[in-house]
Amino acid sequence: MSGLLVLFLYLLAADPLKGPATSRDHLQRATELVNIGRPAEALPYFAQAIKLRLDNPDAWMGRGRALVTLGRYRDAIEDFDQAVRLELGVVEPLLERGYAFGQAGDFRSASEDLTRVLRIDPADAPALTLRGAAYAKLGLSAKAIDDFTRALEFTPNDAQLYLARATLYAADGRNREALTDREAAVSLLPKSPEALLARGGSYHALGMHAQGFADRSEAIRLDPALAEAWCARGSAYFLLGEFEKAASDLERAVQLKPGYQEASEVLAKTRVALTPPPTVVTEETPVEVAEETAPVPAALPEPKPVPAATAPRQADPKSAALHNQRGRELMYQGHYQQAVDELTAAIEAQPDLALAYNARGFTYYLMHDTAHALADFDEAIRLNPAYTNALHNRSLALSAKK
Repeated sequence: MSGLLVLFLYLLAADPLKGPATSRDHLQRATELVNIGRPAEALPYFAQAIKLRLDNPDAWMGRGRALVTLGRYRDAIEDFDQAVRLELGVVEPLLERGYAFGQAGDFRSASEDLTRVLRIDPADAPALTLRGAAYAKLGLSAKAIDDFTRALEFTPNDAQLYLARATLYAADGRNREALTDREAAVSLLPKSPEALLARGGSYHALGMHAQGFADRSEAIRLDPALAEAWCARGSAYFLLGEFEKAASDLERAVQLKPGYQEASEVLAKTRVALTPPPTVVTEETPVEVAEETAPVPAALPEPKPVPAATAPRQADPKSAALHNQRGRELMYQGHYQQAVDELTAAIEAQPDLALAYNARGFTYYLMHDTAHALADFDEAIRLNPAYTNALHNRSLALSAKK
């Protein structure tokens, strides 16, 4: 039944002694529909409530929330604009609009609205949490950590907050602090595969491999269909040279999640390690562990060389994917310089292709050219701050540099 038909029948059913339905009547019916999980049907009632009383912030807020539920964030922002205008200095409309801005990908505007909330109420934990998430998306790691820390003062049992802050710590190389937060998350959510996988990642980063495998195996036991858990354990096996176990886990990850790029890439490297061609130089290679579950900002910059330059080529965006694929195949075959040439061609054809930067950095690593490897990993992370493979490769390349 369409929303307009529902509205028509509702008006027909109105009590004739009571007279036409009021703005409050429409708002009440709309709210009831939202509460029973039918937000789309509520929209015509919100519209009637607004039409009859343009100065009612509750109607604007109600429709805005319904639109957020439907994923129509830009439309919701327009309604929250009206609520903010009608209720100057009130926290709720600003908080709702800040959330909608974040969901729409406008993290700058989100942080501005949430800052206004915090000027009114510095102890608003949801605003601190949301602003921290916006700062993280903007690459402002230190500010995000500060907000998450303040939010935890008011909500000390929020496991997701611990995981969010740990992700930022890990991205900054602060592995001990990340482990502390992830241990807190596991203590709050002992049956959460997400928390166990995150803690396992910290254990591995600190060389505590037995504990890392235990966490990842427990995550698999709790959710055998979780491809990310199989990929994480398989990647850890790969790092430690247990290639048969790695291949088994990674194949399972790809079966569960066809097209799983991170698992497919590590699986390809594992197969090369199991049947290396004569030209392959045996080398400890960086693992591409899919451990992070929350978006992470880019690592703090440090002095680095510029990625290696080559003779300019004619840009051809359509060829980037082909050059990238050829470069990876050559890398797996041990033809490192040819791989670098192909991956460089991919980058020239598509300068924002983070995958090609990460693959070229990995190739440089195999060539013992750590400086150029780090430069490429850093560029991949700049282009895609949530690129887990590049983040982990960079961490291991830094370790090799020491």
